[in-house]
Amino acid sequence: MRVNGHHLFIWAAIDVDSREVLAVDASWQRSIMNAEHVLKKALRSCLNKPLILVDKGPWYLDALMSLKLSHKHVTRGLRNRIERWFRTLKERTRRFYNNFPARKNGIRCVRLFLETFTYWYNNLRTHQTLKRPPSQILS
Repeated sequence: MRVNGHHLFIWAAIDVDSREVLAVDASWQRSIMNAEHVLKKALRSCLNKPLILVDKGPWYLDALMSLKLSHKHVTRGLRNRIERWFRTLKERTRRFYNNFPARKNGIRCVRLFLETFTYWYNNLRTHQTLKRPPSQILS
């Protein structure tokens, strides 16, 4: 995604069972601090310390170790759930060419959009496989 033509990274964490998005954020770079921030946001909605599924992003390992979380490297299968969420996000942002033409507070505008999009995805949108919104699965 871009803000005024500058590349921005989107971070997200999803519950692979319910498909509910637990955390989302945006940053100008990928770093251990960014990964740790998103993991901490996701952990707020967890009752215990879950097994975290990650790809080979080097920023994840140190963040996971600092939070004392167990993890598993995956490239397919359950990992496809987060990739499907990103595809849904891209389908939406493609309507404005994946660029936020924000004059001021560009990253804040993107974060607000992501929070709103996540609310819609979790609570209002009927998931194709689940036949209802993800937030209704565990309730």
